[in-house]
Amino acid sequence: RRSFSQRRRARERESGGGREREFVIDCVARTSETVSALRRVIMASGGRFFGTWGEPTEADNNVTREAESPTCGGTAHILPAERARSGFETLRLTHLLDGGPKWTAKRRWVWGVGDEYDNSGNIFISREQQVAQHVERFVGVHQKFADRGYIPSDKELLWMTSGGKNQGAFGLHYGAFVPTIMSQCTDEQKAVWLLPAVTMKIVGCLAQTELGHGSNVRGLQTTAVYDRDTQEFVLNTPNLRSIKWWPGGLGKTSTHAALYAQLIVDGVEYGFSTFIVQLRDENHRPLPGVEVGEVGPKMGDNGTETGFLRLTDVRIPRDWMMMKHQQVTPEGKYVRNPKSNSKIAYATMLSIRSGMVASAGYRLAQAVTIAVRYACVRHQGFADPVNTPQGRLSAENPILDYQTHQYRIFKQLATAYAYVFTGKFVSSEFSKVKAAFQADPETADLSSLPVMHATSAGLKALCTVFAAAGMEECRKCCGGHGALLASGVSQLYMDYNLYGTAEGDQIILELQCARFLVKMFREARAGKPVASIASYLTACRDPVFSPWNPTHLRPSTLASVADFKNPENVRGILEVAALRAVFNAASRFVALSAQGKSFPEAWNACSVDLVNAARTHCHFAICSFFADELKNISDPTLVAPLGRLCALFGTIFVKENFGNVAGYLSPSQAGYCDEAIRELLAEIRPDAVALTDAFEFTDNILNSAIGKFDGRVYEALYAAAKASPLNNKDPFEGYKYLEPVLDKDFIREQKKHMRHVPRGKL
Repeated sequence: RRSFSQRRRARERESGGGREREFVIDCVARTSETVSALRRVIMASGGRFFGTWGEPTEADNNVTREAESPTCGGTAHILPAERARSGFETLRLTHLLDGGPKWTAKRRWVWGVGDEYDNSGNIFISREQQVAQHVERFVGVHQKFADRGYIPSDKELLWMTSGGKNQGAFGLHYGAFVPTIMSQCTDEQKAVWLLPAVTMKIVGCLAQTELGHGSNVRGLQTTAVYDRDTQEFVLNTPNLRSIKWWPGGLGKTSTHAALYAQLIVDGVEYGFSTFIVQLRDENHRPLPGVEVGEVGPKMGDNGTETGFLRLTDVRIPRDWMMMKHQQVTPEGKYVRNPKSNSKIAYATMLSIRSGMVASAGYRLAQAVTIAVRYACVRHQGFADPVNTPQGRLSAENPILDYQTHQYRIFKQLATAYAYVFTGKFVSSEFSKVKAAFQADPETADLSSLPVMHATSAGLKALCTVFAAAGMEECRKCCGGHGALLASGVSQLYMDYNLYGTAEGDQIILELQCARFLVKMFREARAGKPVASIASYLTACRDPVFSPWNPTHLRPSTLASVADFKNPENVRGILEVAALRAVFNAASRFVALSAQGKSFPEAWNACSVDLVNAARTHCHFAICSFFADELKNISDPTLVAPLGRLCALFGTIFVKENFGNVAGYLSPSQAGYCDEAIRELLAEIRPDAVALTDAFEFTDNILNSAIGKFDGRVYEALYAAAKASPLNNKDPFEGYKYLEPVLDKDFIREQKKHMRHVPRGKL
C-alpha cells in the first residue's frame, strides 16, 4: 500500500505537476513586480516610521550629503558610502545564503507578502491586540495557500520564522502539531486529521510539558487509561503538578492538541503515548471536562498565548491515539508496530532543533544588522581631538571605527554566519535521512540518527543561548537608543531570549550531547570506530594518551599572524580544545564509575566538566561546518570575506577560552592569535554593512528606527517618539494624582519669566 505522501505525490503528477513546482515558477515571475509595487505603494503612503525594503537601485547608492536641519539628521549619505567600500557584490552573497538565485526570488516573495502589513506600530499595542493581530495577519497571508493544500518546505518555514514579526500560535501549529500528525499517525489517521490541520480548519498545539515536569518526559503525570467496554481512553491530569503548562497556542487559539500522556491498560503502564484531544467546541469555548487558559504575560514573545490545560475524566475514541508506532486493540491488547523504527521518533524533535540552529543565526543577524548600521551612522568623539577648527561642529568618528566596538559587534556578525551555515548543514543531513525513510522505511539507514540527535541537542542549546546573549550585546552597543522598543533590537532580544529553554533547557540538552561524547570516548578506548563529528577522539585509543601531555600531541606549527587567520588552522586549534575538554570530563566519569559510584552519582559529580565538554565540542563543530562551507564556495570574491569571519569566530573563542589550549599554544603563539584578531577586525570593517545587507532583512522585518536601510536614523526616532500614545493627551492620565501636590501659584508666577518669540518677530 502506498503511503499518504506517496499517494499525494502521485495525484500531483497526474494533475500535470506538483504545486511546489508551480508555486516556485509563479513566485519567481512575480517577485520583481510584487516588491516594486509594494515599494511604490508604501513609499507613496508615507505611513511607516521605518520605511520598507526594495532591491537597491542606482538612486539608493548615490545619495548626496544633506545639511542638518530641524527635520533632517543629515545621515542619508552614510550607508550608501559604506556600501561602496565593500570588496564583493552583495547579491552574490545573498544567493549563497539562500541557496541560489531561484531561492532568493522565492525568499523575497515570501517576505514581500508579509510586508503588506505595517509592523512599525507594534511597539504600542497591548497583549490582547498582539494575539489578535497575529491571528489576523497569519490567516490573511497564509489562508489562500493553505486552501490550495500547499505545505511549505523546511527552508520556507525557516524564512517565515526568521522574517516574521509578532509570531504566535500558528508557527507552532505548523512547526509542531502538523509534523507530529505526519510522523506519528497512520495513513488512515492522516486522512482524517492532516488536511484539516494543513488548511487551518483546525488549529493545534503540542501539549507535553507539565507544571511540575519538563525535560524528564518519562516522569509525565497525565494519564490515558483504556476503557475496554466503551473503547475509549479516559484522560486526566490527576494532580496540580500534572497540569499541562507552556504549550504555545494552547491558551486561546488552539482547537486541538497533540497530548503526551502515560498509557495505562488494565493497570499496566506502557510509557507515554501521543493522543489527539479536542479542546474547544464550534464556538471556541472549552469542552466539558476541559479547563484551558493562558498562563500570563512573559518577558517577550507575547504574541504567543502560552497556555495551561487541566483534564478531568475526558473521554476520546480509541483511534484518537496516534497509532503509527504503537496501538491498543479494541480488546485492550497493547501492540507495537514491528516495522516501526523507534529512532524515527526523533524526527519531529530533530526537525525543530535543526531549524532552531539556523533561526538563531538569522535572528542574531537581524540584531547585528541594526547594530552595524547604527554604529556607522552614530558619530561620537572628535576625529582629531587636538585640532577642532569648527569647535563642537568638528568632524567626529563613526563609533564602528573604534576597535572595542568592532570586537563586540563583529564577534556577533561572525557568530551569526557560523550558526546559519551550521543550521544549513544539520538540516541538509536530516533531510537526507528523512528522504531515505520516506522512500523505504524498512531498508532506510537510520544509524546516523542518534549522532544527529546528540549533535542537534548540543547545538540547539548553545546557539539559542549564545544568540540571545549576542542580541543583548548588540543592544548595548546601540547605547541608550538601544533600550527603546523603537530600536527593534531590544524587542528582538526579549522575544528571542525564551528560546534558551524552549524545546529543552540548555544544560539538559548539553548533558545529552555529553552522554554521546562519553560513549564515543569509551568506544575509542575500546578500539572501536567513532562518529566522524568526534573523530578527534580516535587519539584516545592509546590507553596512556593524554592531551595535556605536550609530547602526546602533534606540535603546533603556527608561526605567524597569518597562520591564525587561516580557517583550517583555527579549526585545528578548536579540535585540540574539544579533545581536551571531552577527555577531561569522560576520563573523570569513567574513573568515578570504576570506583564503584552509580551512574547518577558519577554523572552528577562531573556534570560541570561534562557541560564544558559539550559546549567546547559544539564550538569546534560550528567552526568545522563553517570551514567546510568555505570549501564549497565557487565564487572567489566571497571566500575571503567569509574566511575572515570564520577565522574571527575561532580565534575569539581561543582568546576567551585560552585555558583549553594553554601549553599546546605557546605564549608567542597566543600573541599571534591576538594580533590576528586585531587585523581581522580592521579587514572586516569595510565589508561590515555589505555583510549584513546580504541577508536582505526588510525595514519592516527589522522594525527598527536605528537600523533603517537608508540610514535616516534620527528622523525615524523622532517620528516614533511623536507616535507614542502618551503624547495624545495633555495633561496625562496620572495628572489627577500629581495635581494635589503641585504648587500651582509658584508655577503660574514663574511662567511669566519665560517667552516664546518666533524668529524675526522680536
